Amino acid sequence: MTRFTTSFATTVLLISGLLCGNNAAADQADIYKIEEAMSTMDIAALQAIRPDLQGYELALANYRLALSANLTGNDELAKDALDSSMEALESLDETTPENAEIKALLAQVYGYQIALSPIKAIYYGPKSQKKLAEAEALAPNNPRVLLVKGIGAANTSPMFGGDSDNAVEAFSKSIAAFKDDEYSSYHWGYAEAYTWRGLIMQQQGKIEEALSDWNNALNIDPNYGWAQSLIASNQP
Repeated sequence: MTRFTTSFATTVLLISGLLCGNNAAADQADIYKIEEAMSTMDIAALQAIRPDLQGYELALANYRLALSANLTGNDELAKDALDSSMEALESLDETTPENAEIKALLAQVYGYQIALSPIKAIYYGPKSQKKLAEAEALAPNNPRVLLVKGIGAANTSPMFGGDSDNAVEAFSKSIAAFKDDEYSSYHWGYAEAYTWRGLIMQQQGKIEEALSDWNNALNIDPNYGWAQSLIASNQP
């Protein structure tokens, strides 16, 4: 009887571990759906797929919905979606503290809270920096960790440590790291990294380099609306 009980308990633990591992990993097919909808800021599509998602994927969908809603002027939806993403990621971070992907996205969500409400910078700024530092400690060469690092450097005032050259460096490292990221189960942000770097190039007066980056973004995602609009507005 003791032998049976021990064996049974071991089997339960193994199954539980497999289930936890599957829940911790993202579903790349769902991430592709999220990113496809985000490319064209398709709010209806992002809302429609949310009921079928959970965990990291649902948090990402809500973050992308917040971005799309904000850029199309729906501030209330943006705030609600971002808060939902933040709450989900905070919960995931508590249960899986060694997951750099969760920490990186959470750092970006904290940062976007500031974009929606700059008065919150004093609260969310340190929280974003802390989560990014934790993500870097776990996975310094992760492309999304580097992407979030670049976005932070680009959007932070020089008075508080922001620096466009540091942003370019982070985006360049992110782009390089993306080349080996296709099968990571968290693959998103490649076109975004090129577009952000192009934006910094534009700000530095390097229009040819900017256009090259934006065209590279479209090579990755031909429907990426942000890169399309930047190219259209910077044609000679």
